[in-house]
Amino acid sequence: MFEPFMGYDIAQRGRLPHYGSTERKRFSSDLKKIRSDTDLLLEDIEAYQIYMATRITRKIPGDIAEVGVYKGGSAKIICSMKGDRILHLFDTFAGLPRVDDVDAVWPFYEGKFAASYDEVKAYLASEKNVHLYKGLFPDTSGPVQDKTFSLVNLDVDTYESTKKCLEFFYPRMNPGGMIVSHDYLTAPGVRKAVDEYFADKPEPVVETSASQCIVIKL
Repeated sequence: MFEPFMGYDIAQRGRLPHYGSTERKRFSSDLKKIRSDTDLLLEDIEAYQIYMATRITRKIPGDIAEVGVYKGGSAKIICSMKGDRILHLFDTFAGLPRVDDVDAVWPFYEGKFAASYDEVKAYLASEKNVHLYKGLFPDTSGPVQDKTFSLVNLDVDTYESTKKCLEFFYPRMNPGGMIVSHDYLTAPGVRKAVDEYFADKPEPVVETSASQCIVIKL
């Protein structure tokens, strides 16, 4: 049974243990800078999972995509480790679209998590090979119809949006490529969409120690 986390908008939980790792210490320092620059609705361990997924998939051919950009914090994390890969960023910038009954356990509503396209564009202006698309996905997917992907990060919160993203990206993932989805543990619509989609697929859905799940394309 899902119980909504009412402190979701703070996202100051899930601290990242270092275990003596220099890389983790460096990442934690960089993450503090990102949090000071923009509003990042991720736990520290969730942010590190995105960082690690980006690093691990550098050996996999294909572009990177993120659907659900919000204010650009997770995109900044991806940029720090993506290398020369092209990053495609999709968001309505008007907040959530339609919210169905399955999503209602969360305090979700149409328009929540709206952000400024211009502010995100300015925040990421110094990053190379980054393309920003404004509008409802997959209506905005035209420029990447013929692309393949090494990493896709989803943070779209609802059943319908998650379903459409999986339908678009899964067939375009290269073997070894990773799909990461936020809110798998905490948003019932996301979990329903992921579990339904992969029910007849060979890949297992791996629940992380935070709220994400990961699927690696076979």
